Amino acid sequence: MKVESNSSFTFPNPGSKEITSSTSTSQTEREINKEKETYTAPELMEKLNKRLSETGTHIQVKLHDKTNTILVSVVSNDTNEVIREIPPEKMIEMMYNMCLQVGIFLDEKM
Repeated sequence: MKVESNSSFTFPNPGSKEITSSTSTSQTEREINKEKETYTAPELMEKLNKRLSETGTHIQVKLHDKTNTILVSVVSNDTNEVIREIPPEKMIEMMYNMCLQVGIFLDEKM
């Protein structure tokens, strides 16, 4: 999977406190924006893999060719066995085949 370096996701800072509902909307938005950090996709994968190394696992991210769906696999470091797929590749294949039957994916004009 090719990940563009300018792609980013915004996640709240893990050590941040919850904001009470009694604050005004504009003040709440300002507080939330201060607590968010922006990461690129490779940076997120690196951070997650560092945390998962303690458990003896790592993640692999790939793109399903037919549906362009992102698949995340949790893999054991010792055996390279896939522990979990999110979403399961079999489910993506089943969804793709159902869409073909219904006619959602058409590559040719009739």
